[in-house]
Amino acid sequence: MKFVLSLPLAPAGMEMMEKLGIQWEVGPGLNWEEYPDALLESADALIVRLEKCPESVLRRCPNLKVLGRPGMGFENVPVDYCTRRGIPVVLAPGANARSVAEHALALIFACAKDLKEMDAENRKGNWGIRAQGKQMELAGKTVGIVGVGGIGSLLAHLCRALGMDCLGWSHSRNRARVEDAGCRYGDTLEEVLRESDFVSLHVPLLEETRHFIGARELAMMKPTAFLINTARGAVVDEQALADAVNQGVIAGAGVDVYGTEPADLDNPVFTAPRILCTPHSAALTPDSWARMACAAVEGCYAVCQGREWKGVANPEVWGRKS
Repeated sequence: MKFVLSLPLAPAGMEMMEKLGIQWEVGPGLNWEEYPDALLESADALIVRLEKCPESVLRRCPNLKVLGRPGMGFENVPVDYCTRRGIPVVLAPGANARSVAEHALALIFACAKDLKEMDAENRKGNWGIRAQGKQMELAGKTVGIVGVGGIGSLLAHLCRALGMDCLGWSHSRNRARVEDAGCRYGDTLEEVLRESDFVSLHVPLLEETRHFIGARELAMMKPTAFLINTARGAVVDEQALADAVNQGVIAGAGVDVYGTEPADLDNPVFTAPRILCTPHSAALTPDSWARMACAAVEGCYAVCQGREWKGVANPEVWGRKS
């Protein structure tokens, strides 16, 4: 059994491969053209991180049984092509949920307490910034959670502990899941946007969610509200977000993800003073990184052994294999 990795995994994942007796090799880098044919031809499993992996790479892997992603996003891999070939795309569901939920909450805190401006002005000697009155308490405020899956549910739990009201919206219209997470059910996205003091996004990047939040949606929010995005950058129209913040349509934002990554410094969010930007780091705590790596290895190992694995992006592949 041979695993080919585009980049090294967290130490826990590398150790798991050793314990399972998996032969593995790390590729020569992120330029797929530099991968020797012999290396890709030997791969039973290919594990890629956030780098783009096109169909052309997989065509060079005639023995490939599984494609692994140590995370939950899969827009960087050709899932449709994998499904046609009967190749499961293994993900790491739930492995990063706690870290991302905590990061979303940290962005909520930072926005609520105006930490970005407070820090910058204090360093300039502007002691009077402390009395500018932009800070707010979180108790009693409403957080709209758009996408109440594993991460959104955990965020709801954390926010309720602070005395916040949670209003949830499910793109799958799963009312039971929203209410089980302790959220009031929002019948429409518009309702969530209009009522919330913070709107936190937790939806996958699909064709129907690309630029899901644009100028029209931002205009529905309160002028005192903040947008939090730890999902995927392209879920939001970034130019519309920067314009909305700069023009006072909303109070500000906290973002961890970008339409192009590594983030392009020409991205308009970087020039909006009241947008706090982190470098897609929400899931990259050592704890989360270890869980994601182990989940990817375990899932790929199971598939190579002929076992079905639940945590895949294309569960319909099992029907094709039967």
